[in-house]
Amino acid sequence: MKELRSSLMLILSVSFFLALACVAHAQENRTFVSAVGDDANNCRRVTPCKTFTGAITRTNSGGEIDVLDTGGFGAIFVNKPVTIDGGGFLASSLISGTNAVNVTAGQDDTVILKHLSIASVPGTGGELGTNGIKVTKVGALVVIDCLIKNFGSNGIDFEPSTGGKLFVTDSNIVNNGTGSLDAGIFVKSGSTSLTAVAVVERSRIESNRNGVVARDRSRVSISNSLIAENRAIGLLAAPDSIASVEVNVESSIITFNGLGIRSGTCAAKGPAAVRISNVSVTSNEGAGLNHTIEGPTCGRGEIISAKNNTILGNHPDGEPTSSPGQK
Repeated sequence: MKELRSSLMLILSVSFFLALACVAHAQENRTFVSAVGDDANNCRRVTPCKTFTGAITRTNSGGEIDVLDTGGFGAIFVNKPVTIDGGGFLASSLISGTNAVNVTAGQDDTVILKHLSIASVPGTGGELGTNGIKVTKVGALVVIDCLIKNFGSNGIDFEPSTGGKLFVTDSNIVNNGTGSLDAGIFVKSGSTSLTAVAVVERSRIESNRNGVVARDRSRVSISNSLIAENRAIGLLAAPDSIASVEVNVESSIITFNGLGIRSGTCAAKGPAAVRISNVSVTSNEGAGLNHTIEGPTCGRGEIISAKNNTILGNHPDGEPTSSPGQK
């Protein structure tokens, strides 16, 4: 009887460790997707998955998903630190009726999206995708060399619930937004105390409802970028409570928008500050520079110029609130 019991214990122990080994091998540090793949595969290079959703479940935290060929790979649901790299291929997420990329990761997690085409396509009822990238929680989201286009709400909706950072580099964000505050890039902290930070460089933000919208507890830096032909406002710094907003723009062009730069709002009392240096604000249909004056219902809006900007050909050009010059 003792021998039988020992044998059963041995069998159970071996089964347990074999099960652990299977779980351990179920996830990889690097996985792959292909237009001719199958989500029933293990997502290795020779047996790739077909969708990003299939691959991410088989990718370790901190791992990477690589694209092997041109194709559409579906919506992306990110709940851990991971890199998704489209490589040199046309790696697309084509979506209607929902968000293309949903990021709900840990507050210390870094998510990297590279070389991707993220686009809304009309559904059977003509409905558009909602947001290109929707962030509700992350430590840092890094967007490199991506095209984000044609979404009904925002190209990037960055509203982290625990504060977070967004980095957008070498990307094109085009033709997003139908609502009054929709934007190519929309930034607002989802926390009542922590700040949402966004850094945008060498990017084109064109033909959206608004170019960049910065709301409560946001700090935004834009450099070497083009904000053009956005139907309402190129850059809007507008709190929706008593919280503040700060935007810094360096070496960029803001042109052919409905209005160039607006700072402050009469919908809330929070202060907004936009600082510009070596910025060209030209040929906007409305004012080049527009700001609110603090009052009973209006928060103060500031546009602070470093005296090295070009403000010409707008209707009217407008004036900065101060021009302290360079130091």
